[in-house]
Amino acid sequence: MELARKTGLSQSAIAKWELNKTEPSASAIITLAKFFNETTDYILGVTN
Repeated sequence: MELARKTGLSQSAIAKWELNKTEPSASAIITLAKFFNETTDYILGVTN
């Protein structure tokens, strides 16, 4: 709930990602990368 509030992403979308029901969109990945101050490659697991 806090991640959704801080990023503007929907709580239901985040829950679906956590349950492996869906995958985040490209724009959601970019939002998460900016929020966590990481690269999109890191978020996707391409780099360490």
